[in-house]
Amino acid sequence: MTIAGVTAYAFSGGDTVASAGGALAGVGALVLAAGVLLRFQLAVPWAVLLAGAGYVVARAHHSVVDGWAAVVGSALLLAAELAAWSIASDRRIHEDRALVIRQSLTVIALVVAAGLVSFVLVGAAAVSATAGLLLTGIGVAAAVGAVAVVLRLVR
Repeated sequence: MTIAGVTAYAFSGGDTVASAGGALAGVGALVLAAGVLLRFQLAVPWAVLLAGAGYVVARAHHSVVDGWAAVVGSALLLAAELAAWSIASDRRIHEDRALVIRQSLTVIALVVAAGLVSFVLVGAAAVSATAGLLLTGIGVAAAVGAVAVVLRLVR
């Protein structure tokens, strides 16, 4: 479902290049669906690669930093994690409820952390378009420091 959202967003540009990017992302969605149905683990990274490439192609002629890039990246990460989890799941094996909850919380934390880091990096890229190299470097260093503090607090 999340790759379908990335595909729809890639198509939303409206021009020919966006349509080509949306088609590429759509192929990624189909590869992911086939990989989950056939339980073929190797299809997951290829599907995410195709969907991500479709998004990049759709953004090719845009000179403005896309604020939704962090959401797209988080959606691709969530799709990959859920697909890998679905492929690895075996109905014959009864998993411990605490393990499933812990795995769910880990995936949620991973996607949220990736989204936050992506928002900071997209913001730094937007600032670097108007500011200088020094200010961009300071912003990236601050972002890395903030992530380090959050990871330290999580431990």
